[in-house]
Amino acid sequence: MTTNVAQAREALGAHLRQLRRDAIPQTLSGRELSAACGWLPSKVSKIENGKQTPTEADIRAWTGATNSESETEGLLA
Repeated sequence: MTTNVAQAREALGAHLRQLRRDAIPQTLSGRELSAACGWLPSKVSKIENGKQTPTEADIRAWTGATNSESETEGLLA
């Protein structure tokens, strides 16, 4: 049974994955994003797959590294 919280976390992860793939000037791999944010590569995977809830700081780092800062406030809402 999947809870609403789990579904929301999975949807957020999918959105963040798309931001990574659409990063400007080029798509970032999970490893490249983790390096840019100073994280272990597994953290990117866990967030994208809905296994870990990103913190506010994680979302800000993610949108900063993917040049998608305009998405930050919407993702935090």
